[in-house]
Amino acid sequence: MDMQAVRNVLIEEARELLAAMEQALLEVETHGADSERINAIFRAAHTLKGSSGMFNLQLVVGFTHLMENLLVRVRTGEQAIDAQLISLLLGCGDYLSRLFDNVADGLDEQDPDPQTRALLSAELQQYLTIVAPLSATEPLPGAALNTHVQHWRIELRPEPQVFLHGLDPIAFVNYLAGLGEVLCLEVLQDTLPTLATLEAESCYLGFVLEILSSATQANIEQALEFIAQDCAIHISQQPPTELTAAPTWTPELTAESVQALVEPGDSLRARSQEQVFIKVDARKLDQLIDSVGELVTRSARSRTLAEDAPREAVKTFMEEVDSFVEQIRDRALSLRMAPVNEVFQRFPRVVRDVARDLGKQVDLNIRGADTELDKSLLDKLNDPLLHIVRNALDHGLEPADVRQAMGKPALGTLSLNAYHDSGCVVLEISDDGRGLDAQKIRGKAIERGLINVDSDLDEQAIYHLIFEAGFSTAEQVTDLSGRGVGMDVVRRSIEALRGTIEINSHLGSGTTFRIRLPLTLSIIDGFQVVVGEAHFVIPLEQVVECLELGERSGSNQIVSLRDSPLAFVRLAELFNIPAQAGARECLVVVQHGTQRTGIVVDRFAGELQAVIKPLNPLLRSIRGLGGSTILGDGSVAMILDINALLDADRRGEALQRQA
Repeated sequence: MDMQAVRNVLIEEARELLAAMEQALLEVETHGADSERINAIFRAAHTLKGSSGMFNLQLVVGFTHLMENLLVRVRTGEQAIDAQLISLLLGCGDYLSRLFDNVADGLDEQDPDPQTRALLSAELQQYLTIVAPLSATEPLPGAALNTHVQHWRIELRPEPQVFLHGLDPIAFVNYLAGLGEVLCLEVLQDTLPTLATLEAESCYLGFVLEILSSATQANIEQALEFIAQDCAIHISQQPPTELTAAPTWTPELTAESVQALVEPGDSLRARSQEQVFIKVDARKLDQLIDSVGELVTRSARSRTLAEDAPREAVKTFMEEVDSFVEQIRDRALSLRMAPVNEVFQRFPRVVRDVARDLGKQVDLNIRGADTELDKSLLDKLNDPLLHIVRNALDHGLEPADVRQAMGKPALGTLSLNAYHDSGCVVLEISDDGRGLDAQKIRGKAIERGLINVDSDLDEQAIYHLIFEAGFSTAEQVTDLSGRGVGMDVVRRSIEALRGTIEINSHLGSGTTFRIRLPLTLSIIDGFQVVVGEAHFVIPLEQVVECLELGERSGSNQIVSLRDSPLAFVRLAELFNIPAQAGARECLVVVQHGTQRTGIVVDRFAGELQAVIKPLNPLLRSIRGLGGSTILGDGSVAMILDINALLDADRRGEALQRQA
């Protein structure tokens, strides 16, 4: 059994449980306590303790034990859950998250913050005056409040398939040993088969453990509930007269000995070899398997057709195969898709904490949380979104008294929204606060020498000045920084994901940041164009139409398209490529954000599916290139990042106007 893989599952589930506990606590704070929410919080803490006990994670078990005992009182109504207790439990969740970060790094016995642990334990202890405080060095306690020591005999007979279910009987024995003083441990070998019939992945050993403990039978049964379905368990209380006759051997059940018993040989795999897990809807996996099966069937048929079928039949068949290949591609990519809620679910806590620190009243609205995006993109979105949200809370939304003086409701609104648009995913962060002051931004940019006094910039261009490094209009620096400080990092992070940021703002009414991202970073449907001897691929979802440029273009790079002006750029000029002699220029109209622009090329080469390859380090500094792909003839084509390409062109024009 791969113990490292099982540990990885534990860590992933622990993070999900902590997220669920945090969400339930925030719901209690917002909507009030009810049995369902309280039970969700208790189950999270209880499951964390039980699962961690199986892996001998003493630091986690000891801390969650205190939380669990307190939550038992909350469940029974002995302890009211108020704002102070909610804040304490949220802090406990943060500390546990750091503990599991250490577990993920193989630092099971290293406390990431002993001072925080001591402070949180002391606060928990104030609610549990009849429960002794725990330390990392104490044996694992039971959930008992019973002070009467009893002699318990616990017999465990695991089923042969227990290992296949990801359970380790030794870990449970180790957990039970921490409930009190171990009197004896007997290994039962009566079901051990002969060597010829022994199966390496089956469990044949049983255990009898006798301990002196103040734990009740209910406590012991609770500790074993995770293995109860895969193990015959018999618990009995022994008469006091038998205590003196019991041997006094105490087993040393260390993590190393447990590992040696379950998986002899090499120790845990290195961190670099850990598996990365992505949860997949079983229905998506079934669809992919079905498509692969169909493709295998057609692959076998292709050999027959290749021998004696007419050309037209082969052509039709290949079109059918292409369709299945495309289907497999789409279904394989869908396995990497995850809901945006994986990022959005972190922000109720952020908004709550920041609003409390600032003394502001904020209502967070989340929409479109089920919109799916490539997991590789989601993992990199948290930091830029966090920066925008914190700035909106600090410098966008006004304090309650200021809002009321302006005729606004005291409760400010912050909205997170996600939706699909033109083959992209759009994320919106909106607030109904002060809005951006275009004149103030312009004045600060002139003061810093970013633009000239006579620079002719529209409102959107002025707003985008906040993305310049170090730019800020804040009157004073706060712990959360000012709107604009660090926004250059936000822009770079989004552009690294082949995305763009748009800003809409109305002074006194609020601001909306709109982030557009591709659905995936792996494969795209593309439109191939040629300039000179160079081949380029434009993402197909951004292509609106294609036409010949002809004589309609003027010297100012504006073309009249159905009586409407359309600006265009020439790839030959942008990348300094010699044009083909006698080539008749063609125009590709592309959509980027809410605007349309033309791209002039020498000729069209048609649609294709492009597998995106990373750029050579020497090319990564060139604006407008988003990757490369290998064409059917083995040559290389550059994939255009249309948004970055046109942004770079607009910046160049702005600099020319300032010169």
